[in-house]
Amino acid sequence: MPGDGPLVLVHGGAWDIPLDETDAHLEGMERALRVGRRAVEHGLDAVHTVVEVVAALEDHPAFDAGRGAVLDRDGLPQLDAGIMDGPSLRWGAVANVRRLKNPVRTAHALLGADGLARLMVAEGAERFAAERGHASVPPSALIVPRETDRYARLAEHATFHTSAAFAGAMDVPRGTVGCVVRDAEGRLAAATSTGGAPFTRPGRVGDSPIPGAGFFADGFGAASATGWGEAILTTQLCARAVGSVERGAIEAAREALVDLDRRVRWPGTARATGGLLLAAADGTAAWAFSTPRMARGWWRPGEALGMGLDAPATRRRDAGA
Repeated sequence: MPGDGPLVLVHGGAWDIPLDETDAHLEGMERALRVGRRAVEHGLDAVHTVVEVVAALEDHPAFDAGRGAVLDRDGLPQLDAGIMDGPSLRWGAVANVRRLKNPVRTAHALLGADGLARLMVAEGAERFAAERGHASVPPSALIVPRETDRYARLAEHATFHTSAAFAGAMDVPRGTVGCVVRDAEGRLAAATSTGGAPFTRPGRVGDSPIPGAGFFADGFGAASATGWGEAILTTQLCARAVGSVERGAIEAAREALVDLDRRVRWPGTARATGGLLLAAADGTAAWAFSTPRMARGWWRPGEALGMGLDAPATRRRDAGA
């Protein structure tokens, strides 16, 4: 994806995305892109733009993030989010929170805080959020009927392994959300937010709040990942992609996913699949995925909003709409 100037890339997870959920995913992509476009047009820098875009995705019930997140084995949501500012290498993240409406906003607050903590978890993260005036909601406010129904189905499978969800073995969502932005000054930022893996053990933390794994940004590139968290943590997917971005964004993104599949071969687990957004400092960008579909969207000034689910297919909205 060639070009220079500002760029907004978003994703809503890499998985099968059944037909009855495609419209909601595309609508969510479009809504997030409009938020990103407005932020860029109002002069927000890259890191503030990714916050606004990911918060919009957390608010949309189609995705496994914020409202609409999958449920753990206790039938409750547990949310993770992380954000990184490329120019400064500062980052912030929260994990295992159940009461935050927008975990990415609290992660952003940690990025700009005193540096005593970059990653906070559970009740400690929620107390920090309350001190910053961030919206707190009961866990029930984050649960949607779609996920209570899926939880009931998964609860019938005592041997269900979460890796199976990321290989398309069952009808379960893997709609982690993320965004990478290059602003008008060439600054890069990335953020990722998730409800984690379906029917996982309470307390489990995946890749999304870990820099280098679920998100990463520096002066050369920015990346956001989605997929099987334990595998992505193992290969440090986003850091690997950004580290190779000078060879070309498309090649770097694809090779990072090939490496994920090739290296992570654990007994009793499914293939290591996932998806990745990658933007380079020169304004080029790419996405890659090893799943049947990946919800994604993109926008540059003067261009239409672009959205896609399948490998070649895209949908566009008028740039002035």
